[in-house]
Amino acid sequence: MPLTPANDARQAVQELLDRYFFAIDSCNPDLIGTCFADDARYTSDAGLLDMDGRDAIAGRLGRGGRFAHTAHVRAGQEVVIDGDGAAADTFAIAYLVEPETDGGTVHVRGLRYTDRLQRGADGWKIVNRHHSTKWQFDQPGCPFMKV
Repeated sequence: MPLTPANDARQAVQELLDRYFFAIDSCNPDLIGTCFADDARYTSDAGLLDMDGRDAIAGRLGRGGRFAHTAHVRAGQEVVIDGDGAAADTFAIAYLVEPETDGGTVHVRGLRYTDRLQRGADGWKIVNRHHSTKWQFDQPGCPFMKV
């Protein structure tokens, strides 16, 4: 793919969304915060993850929630750049491990993130995100996976 301003912007958006996955999986609220605009809005299908503002989003998602370990892997993505705005539609697989004495339960989820992003002086930020769970299956963890 030839280097163009649109391709550079697309790559920067992809790097931002990959940084978000790393931040979530490492339970790093400060790094999560770098992915969102101050007044960002985060919504979900069932409303369980609805939040307003970067600090609320980073604080809640950075705690790790009920899962002892997570791993998010980007599956497919479309990024459309429009000047200093962008839209991203990202599919991902999330592996979510609940802590239990027998090794825990591993939830495997198919996720979709629909994002609106804005480029500012400090780079690209998510201004609006919708999180959808498309499918899930559960598997008992292995006894050696004590968490």
